[in-house]
Amino acid sequence: MKNEDKMIDALLQEHARKGDKDDAEFITSLEERLDEEEGVVNLASTKRRSSSKAGIGLGIAAALTVAAVGYYGWNEKRETDLAVNDSYEAEAQKASISHLEMQGRNETRLAKTALKSESKLSHSGEKMKMAVSEPVMDESVASDLAPSPLALPAVPKPRVSQKNVTKREMTRSYERKPSAPSSGMAKEIAAKTKSSFDVPSGRKDGLDFGNGWGSEDEDEDGDGGGGGFGRLSKKSKENEARSRYSALTDNTFKSPWSDPLSTFSVDVDTASYTNVRRMIQSGQAVPKDSVRIEEMINYFNYSYPQPAGEHPFSVNVETASCPWNAEHRLVKIGLKGKDIIREQRPAANLVFLLDVSGSMNSQDKLPLLVDSMKILLKELNADDSVSIVVYAGAQGLALPPTYVDENGRKVILNKLNNFRSGGSTNGGAGINLAYKMAKKHFVKGGVNRVILGTDGDFNVGVTGTDSLVNMVEREAKSGVFMSVLGFGQGNLNDNMLEKITNKGNGNYFYIDNLREGRKVFLDDMMGTMVTIAKDVKIQIEFNPTKVKSYRLIGYANRMLKAEDFKNKLIDAGEIGSGHTVTAFYEVVPGNANQTPAVDDLEYQKKRVVPKPVNREAVDSPNMLTVKLAYKQPEATKETESTYFRTRVVANEKTWQDASADFKFAASVSLFGMLQRQSEHAGQGTYQLVRKLAEAGRGDDPKGLRTEFSDLVRKVK
Repeated sequence: MKNEDKMIDALLQEHARKGDKDDAEFITSLEERLDEEEGVVNLASTKRRSSSKAGIGLGIAAALTVAAVGYYGWNEKRETDLAVNDSYEAEAQKASISHLEMQGRNETRLAKTALKSESKLSHSGEKMKMAVSEPVMDESVASDLAPSPLALPAVPKPRVSQKNVTKREMTRSYERKPSAPSSGMAKEIAAKTKSSFDVPSGRKDGLDFGNGWGSEDEDEDGDGGGGGFGRLSKKSKENEARSRYSALTDNTFKSPWSDPLSTFSVDVDTASYTNVRRMIQSGQAVPKDSVRIEEMINYFNYSYPQPAGEHPFSVNVETASCPWNAEHRLVKIGLKGKDIIREQRPAANLVFLLDVSGSMNSQDKLPLLVDSMKILLKELNADDSVSIVVYAGAQGLALPPTYVDENGRKVILNKLNNFRSGGSTNGGAGINLAYKMAKKHFVKGGVNRVILGTDGDFNVGVTGTDSLVNMVEREAKSGVFMSVLGFGQGNLNDNMLEKITNKGNGNYFYIDNLREGRKVFLDDMMGTMVTIAKDVKIQIEFNPTKVKSYRLIGYANRMLKAEDFKNKLIDAGEIGSGHTVTAFYEVVPGNANQTPAVDDLEYQKKRVVPKPVNREAVDSPNMLTVKLAYKQPEATKETESTYFRTRVVANEKTWQDASADFKFAASVSLFGMLQRQSEHAGQGTYQLVRKLAEAGRGDDPKGLRTEFSDLVRKVK
């Protein structure tokens, strides 16, 4: 048997071993494409006629080998993660979107390109022609925007050498290195093949296929995006330092005499935990400013009761001893948003704002973003509409509002499957157009939301964080909410993404794999989409006869002034359906009159905080009072907030007797403090973190608390 026949047999056997689909489907799918090219030999007859036209056989074998190396390794894990989307893949096939077009588009293009190169032996002068996709622009907004083509067209790519092809074969992966024929086998075939391949590669002209191929020394725009998903290439490791985080200063202990009120905005973002988890799992150092303790705590759900009264969320307070400092107490404040039945969810007007620029050219960016959107698509119905705005150098309306009925779902899915990455990043222009579409098709009483998916690497147009924040803050007045999905491990602009959601009536998630996409858009979908209260503020008043000093753990960039609590113009966080929000105060019990103002002053003798001359303590058994302020989702900036409060009496309960939720949330808090190298961690250790986490695991149906324990073990 000829060498090329052995290669084809090996590939077919590998295909059969990796999946439960018949080889005939694999062959037929390729035959349909091979038959499109005049003079190309049918794959099924290659084995019978390999002695003739050996050059074509070698070309086919080489192309298949290159395709298989990338396809099997990338597709094996991706098919597992995409099991939730099986029904959509079936719909897509009915709409004439083949399996290889959805998950192996780049490999198909590679095989066809190789075959065309061989065809040039008998068809010299024939040039490859590829379709160019054009943006769709809504007529009503076209007049307001200067028409400019999207950086999306598929164009022939420059030739690269066989050496580069084989190097990319082995760097392409989705979550792990591919299980496929050896690189030596691929090199042997490539060496025998006389023609070169037109392989998609990075371009400097702003146009890219978005194929996710890359190497350690080649990258379209220096973002490290070509390194593959789940592992960092040399370039990506270097560029990890390019990720941007806002500087955080931990809250310090304060006296109830000098600072009786502690005020902050709620925060339901979870991006910090997912990002930290990703860095720990990949063996990277965790920048301390990437650790926002409140987002780590609020990544997990807690068993707080549903609100029973007139307010849209319940307030739950629990106190116990502090595990890392036996002389202190911990006060846990938990809010629980009311659940809304999915079938009773109001109609949704969603605008997907997708970053398709060159910095998204990596499997953990644009492809993962698209796959996450497909999960959300499953939860929508015929009353919901979806628009898609994309930006890459310029912005454009890729899909006008489309209702998610049976036909509309196919149209949306088809559009998502055909995006490519390339070009610079004009995020500001995209945000403007997305809000324009959301406001134009606003659903009164419904869900109106812009969903931005990006790495935040805006490099043209409006690029400054302050300018972008001001833009989003202005647009938020329209009643359109925002969700931001952060992607990527090379140049994540976490600083900007967090700030625009804080000011844009939104929430911020970081998605590092498809399981996280499922959590955001399937498990937590109602909270992500349906807001039940906005501008939610918490203010704690401490009793100076019961509390010497206190400090809020986390929420360092969510602090407000005391007077902001009743200022209706001050923006604050949102709570979605079913959301839980948790915060801890570490309290030093006792009378504030005996509390040192500072420790060990060298040049001052008076070391206690004096009681203000115009104040007298009120005799009360309460340790503190929790005050809440919020607005209804449809309220304007000028609408007055609703206020209510609850009082808390001190107790002597130890943390060992506290609830499972208390123990687990305390373990996450301590973990965050250790990661931030906080001076307030006391006697806390990672062993104590695990002890608390194990004691507080409780009912863990999704395995998230178990995963956290494993994460702590890895840090140890």
